[in-house]
Amino acid sequence: EASKIQEISSQQSDQLSGPLRIGAIYTIGPYLFPEIIPRITSKAPALRMAIEENYTSVLTAKLKQGDLDVVIISLPYEESGIMTMPLYSEPFVLLLPSSHPLNQPKHDIKRKELASESVLLLGKGHCFRDQVLEYCPECHQVADTTDPIRNIEGGSLETIRYMVASGLGITVLPCTAAGADRFSQRLVSIRRFAGESPKRTVALAWRKSFTRPDVISLLKGAILSSLQSCVTRV
Repeated sequence: EASKIQEISSQQSDQLSGPLRIGAIYTIGPYLFPEIIPRITSKAPALRMAIEENYTSVLTAKLKQGDLDVVIISLPYEESGIMTMPLYSEPFVLLLPSSHPLNQPKHDIKRKELASESVLLLGKGHCFRDQVLEYCPECHQVADTTDPIRNIEGGSLETIRYMVASGLGITVLPCTAAGADRFSQRLVSIRRFAGESPKRTVALAWRKSFTRPDVISLLKGAILSSLQSCVTRV
């Protein structure tokens, strides 16, 4: 019996050692990985982590194939053979050039006010783009417009943020990506939507056959302990 207990203890300890391959969608990874990796390595120094950012569809394929162990995605997410764990809810905000007419003190912006604006969006294939357009159809840019700025789409949120700072338009971002601290307030400002803000729920996902529950608990703890004040645990 003592040997069995020792064997079980050894197996549990081994869960937090060896390789761990984590994926995240493009609109989460850059803002979450730098926060959680130090927390994970301090708790489990024997883990050898590899991280990847990609589209939801690519992460899903790699997860099912066993090329990734755990992914961080946005709900809804229903895939056969995959478990999910919702972690936090994140509102969307507007990022504007500080000189923009909509940037008024105590002014929450209505969706209809965006209809005549150059709203910079991610390209097709990003689930965040779809979530923004579901809430705000007014943000969609007409393909045959004569204004070239209104046809610009970005490949990453970082590119779009710099475009906003350059005065090329406004954008909608998850609050964790808005990063007021990363730009001088003389260049950009963050504004909320009037009424109930659009939001997304971020979750962990892993194969049902993944046999390292301690890893899931570790990731959950690392993420929840690094949340920004603008998000809410679920």
